Amino acid sequence: MTSPFPNRLFFLSWLFLLAFSCSDDKSGPEEAASLPPTVEKKPELAALPTKPLPVVYIEELDQYQEYFKEQHETSFSHVSKKNWSSYTAGKDGILTKILLFGKPNYMISEHYGSSMSGFIRADNPDSGPKYGEWSLTRDDIINQLAVQGLTETNQGWITLQMRGEIPQQKGKLYFIVCDQIGNKRSWFGAFAFAEGNTYKKGRFWLHPEHDLVFRTYVGKTADQLEKEQKGEPLFDSGSATLVPTNDVPEAPKPMIELSKNFQPAPPSLLQEKISEQKTSIKEETLYQPATQAPEQEQPITDAPSGENVDQSIEEPNILDSSEIESEPIPAETSEPVENKEVPKGSLFERFFKNKTE
Repeated sequence: MTSPFPNRLFFLSWLFLLAFSCSDDKSGPEEAASLPPTVEKKPELAALPTKPLPVVYIEELDQYQEYFKEQHETSFSHVSKKNWSSYTAGKDGILTKILLFGKPNYMISEHYGSSMSGFIRADNPDSGPKYGEWSLTRDDIINQLAVQGLTETNQGWITLQMRGEIPQQKGKLYFIVCDQIGNKRSWFGAFAFAEGNTYKKGRFWLHPEHDLVFRTYVGKTADQLEKEQKGEPLFDSGSATLVPTNDVPEAPKPMIELSKNFQPAPPSLLQEKISEQKTSIKEETLYQPATQAPEQEQPITDAPSGENVDQSIEEPNILDSSEIESEPIPAETSEPVENKEVPKGSLFERFFKNKTE
C-alpha cells in the first residue's frame, strides 16, 4: 500500500510554483496600441511610353533653332492650344529624338508637375495624324544636366527620346504635343525660346513670332535605306499635305507685335503743340531786341543853322585848360529857379563854339 505523502508533496510544490509565478506578474501602465507603418504614396507620374525605341541607322541632325534671349523661358501645358510646338521636317526618315534647351522648374508646386508625356501629330496639333510617344520627368532633366556638368539651375540640352516609328517627310509640318502632366498639375519645365520669328518654318503655341530652342534628329530604317539605294521615294508625295499653315491655331490671346515694342508711340496733340513752339523759338535769333517804350514828345528847340553846325564840326575850337578854368560855373543858390540865369545853348556849343561869334 503506497503512502499518499509523495503525492501531497508534489501537489504542494505545484501550487507553490503557480503562486510564485503569478506573484511576479505586476500590472504595468497600459501601452498605446501602435498602428502598422504606412507606406507613403509616391507622386503620381505621367504614363510612361509603352512603344519600343525605333531601330534606325545613320541618325542625322535635321531642323534646329538655337537663338534665344536670357531669362526668356516658357512651359508646356496639357490644355489644348497651350501644349504644342511646331516644326517642318527637312529630311525624310524616322524621328528619333528632339532636344529642347532649358532646365527643370524649381520645385513641384500647385502649378508645376513632376513629369509630362505626349506624342507627335502631323498637320494639326488637335486633329492631325498621331504618331509615337515620348515622356520626360524632372529627375530625367536633372540627370541629363548633371552629365553635361550642369546643375538644375543651369540651362542645357534636354532630350525627348521618341518611341515608335514617327515618319518624317520633307516639307511636312509636325507638332510636339503634350497631353498629360503628372501630379494633376497644369505646367511643366522651363524651356528657352526666341522672339522675332527666327525659325519661320515653325512656332511655339504662345505667339506666332516665338520659337523654342530645339533640335530634331532623323534616322532611316533598313527598308528606307534599301529604297534609297534603289532610287525609290520613301513617301508618296502626291497624297501628302505639306505645310498646311491655314490649319495652325492662332495664339490663345492677342499679343502685341514685338517689332512695335521698341518704336516710339505716336505723339499726342499736346506734344505736337509743344514741339511746334520749340521749333519756332529755335528759328528766332538768339538775341532779341528789347521792347521799345512808347515814343515821348520831346521839346522843340531852335536848332543851329546848317552853316554853324558844319563849322562846329569841321573846325572845332579846342579851349585851353586856363580858359576852361576861367570860365565861371554858376553855383547853386537858394534863390528861386525863376531868378536863375540858365545858360543858352548846350555844353558842346559853349566849349566848341566858333570864335568868330
